[in-house]
Amino acid sequence: MMKFGSLPEAIRRFRRDRRGNVLMMFGLALVPLMGVVGVAVDYSRASSARQALNSAIDSAALMAARDAQKLTDAQLTARINAWISDNLPADVKSQFTGATIAIDRTARTIKITAQATVPTTAARVLGTTQLPVGTVSQSTWGTNTIELALVLDNTGSMANNNKMTNLKTASKSLLTIMKNAAITPDQIRVSIVPFNTQVRISRSFMDDTWMRYGATRSITCSSGMKSCKYTNPISGASVNVTDTSNFTCTNNGKNCTDTMTKLVWATGSQGCIMDRDQNFDTTDGGAYSASAQQYPAFWCSQTSLAETMALSSDWTALSARIDTMTPVGNTNVTIGAIWGWATLTQGPPFTEAKPATQPNLKKYMILLTDGDNTENRFTGNQSQIDARTQLACTNAKAGGITIYTIRVIDGNATLLRNCASDQSKYYDVQDAAQLDPIFKAIANEISAVRLTQ
Repeated sequence: MMKFGSLPEAIRRFRRDRRGNVLMMFGLALVPLMGVVGVAVDYSRASSARQALNSAIDSAALMAARDAQKLTDAQLTARINAWISDNLPADVKSQFTGATIAIDRTARTIKITAQATVPTTAARVLGTTQLPVGTVSQSTWGTNTIELALVLDNTGSMANNNKMTNLKTASKSLLTIMKNAAITPDQIRVSIVPFNTQVRISRSFMDDTWMRYGATRSITCSSGMKSCKYTNPISGASVNVTDTSNFTCTNNGKNCTDTMTKLVWATGSQGCIMDRDQNFDTTDGGAYSASAQQYPAFWCSQTSLAETMALSSDWTALSARIDTMTPVGNTNVTIGAIWGWATLTQGPPFTEAKPATQPNLKKYMILLTDGDNTENRFTGNQSQIDARTQLACTNAKAGGITIYTIRVIDGNATLLRNCASDQSKYYDVQDAAQLDPIFKAIANEISAVRLTQ
């Protein structure tokens, strides 16, 4: 029997007892807790959907800007909506109903505003069934004229590891991107400068005032001057000499002198140029009445070296010139950089370039090599040649040229990194198969229609 005096104590014990409250409190909190978790999950899904929508309309804006002058407003609008829809994930695509598109042909802009809704899952317990997402993108087109020099190592080592094969493929991919990006004729033009220790140019330049003849070389004659050899004083390489019309030797087996004349240079398999006198070997142009500033004609060390091609938008001819490239000879990056620069300026030796002062004109050089500098006109000392290359790059950049550099497996990484206009424009390629995607990336970066917001 409970005593009367114990009732207050029983009440106090009941008030202190919490054993059933935890379950009750958890039950009461479960619904809002699920709602909070559900909102977090659904907002994460909405954020991903917005990123996908943003990426899709950015892509559509760029593609539309490239086709803006080829399509009517109605055609462009339909294509934009199709592009966006095709690039959305299935759950967002099902909720996408179309974009608002504003095309301003005077300002050359395309503005796309897109919206979609994301169905919620767990957040429905709080009464939220959909989350809206939206984004805006604007692009401009036709703003830049582009001149690009492809300065490509054609030395003997490019025959290894499929480097030349991959280089040709990559170069043609770049040409295709440039061709497709051009909106008006000649808006984008490309030059090609194959190099080893020399560059080779058209013999049609034989009478130009910037050409210099009279270079000499020592040869060894034998058997009535029918069989002769020329030994390169720098590399020590010995090559057969077949043209005997200018030999001045009279004694078989003796070292004699061979002279480069205009007739010799312009006929046969010649057409090669060596470095200009220092310090003009690291600059472009000049006063060609001065002999030191003229370009010295020389015998081709390798007659299969492909010719330099001036700026052109003849995409078929450019591709055909790429096909003529053959890996032969040693490396002189300086002369490649200088002649690449020469194709991008108005003054001789090439005059196809537009003036640097023209509005919205951008000039680029892609400089690729797979080895160290080994020989120029003056020396076989790598560090001395590297210094000339660095100076050539510095001068070209100061002249308004944006330089991309590519090292293929071998070569002076520091030199090429410093030659590039900035660190992001230097590529270190360890597998020649990487050349194609890298050339495509550079081409897209150079030719890309700009997103303005």
